[in-house]
Amino acid sequence: MNTGEVIKYGGLAMLALVFALGNKYGLFTSADARAELLMQITTWLHAYRIWLIGGALMLTSFPVIKMMAKRRRAALIQKGVSEGPTLLLLPRSDWKPVDPGKVAIWARLADALPHDEQISFEVGGSDTDLFYALHGSEDGVRAALTQFKSEWPGLQRRPVETEPASVPQGWHVSWVELCPHNWKEPILSLANDPLRSVLVEVNGVIGQGRGLVQVIARNDFGTRAKLGSAAFNARAEKMQNAGVRAIRTKEARGLEERVQRAFLQVTVRCVGIADSESRAQGIARGLARTVSASYGHRNPVKPVRYGNDPRPVLERRLGKSQAWADDELATLAHLTGSDMLFVAPRLKTASAKSLPPDPEMRVSPLDVTAKFVEEKNS
Repeated sequence: MNTGEVIKYGGLAMLALVFALGNKYGLFTSADARAELLMQITTWLHAYRIWLIGGALMLTSFPVIKMMAKRRRAALIQKGVSEGPTLLLLPRSDWKPVDPGKVAIWARLADALPHDEQISFEVGGSDTDLFYALHGSEDGVRAALTQFKSEWPGLQRRPVETEPASVPQGWHVSWVELCPHNWKEPILSLANDPLRSVLVEVNGVIGQGRGLVQVIARNDFGTRAKLGSAAFNARAEKMQNAGVRAIRTKEARGLEERVQRAFLQVTVRCVGIADSESRAQGIARGLARTVSASYGHRNPVKPVRYGNDPRPVLERRLGKSQAWADDELATLAHLTGSDMLFVAPRLKTASAKSLPPDPEMRVSPLDVTAKFVEEKNS
């Protein structure tokens, strides 16, 4: 029984009690009884008015205090995230192609991230320089980096030289936030790897400008419960028509399959930074169209908010968000293998692997070595 049902049944019980007491003392039939009760209530309120006012103020102050504490905690979390480090993620150039359907990084991060903290996975650059990056609080980046290295052994990291979300003097910024239409339906990608089209679009930014896609995610604690409740209601609904009943059963089965996944609240923000306002807006909207076109129409990922304030971008604020399952988010936010270097040859990758020398080049204690002595001719 959820909170709404408890409130509903509690209210009905109180109403039944009032009617029972009114019937017992004749309040519904005798005007004198009603007048006497009203006089007693008036006297009692006048005698205890100070206590009643104080109690009412205390009861109303608890939600206010709770809300203020929640806002204060959210502000501290956001401050930690905005002041946290940004690290470049450097995949190896000899990795095999990555299948997004087998990526489990976001299922791990749903449990590994600090409570209520967001992490930002970013893809950005231009035709001369592309990169993957990770931004969050110190604890959040450390936890996320552990999971990324577990998912992709051999991954290297490097601090950024210039903050990718910063706006140079005299430049402009424009951004678009995208969300799925609803939380109940699955988010289906039309392409095998939507990240490929994002890399192609970013790689197409030329001249004085750069593009950036921020996938900002934090753990979600309510969507699985809502999906479970929706699946139960779909199965419990009585339908006489066999066709409609089959449709409801199919919907319930889909909800039950999706409820097995881990969920995160996600903001997808496409950013354009350029030397003119129109150019920055064009870059941001081009990236937004690319992301939107990569997902199906059953639950479309559409633009829901536009802006040109650089603070949400620089501070990695969680904006308009919606629930994504871990496998759905992995289609857009993951690292890539050597196949992506054909579409993004300027993508930053890890340095050469450090290997031990071949056995033929090693010198053991049993080997006889010759000494070379340099002598000067007199």
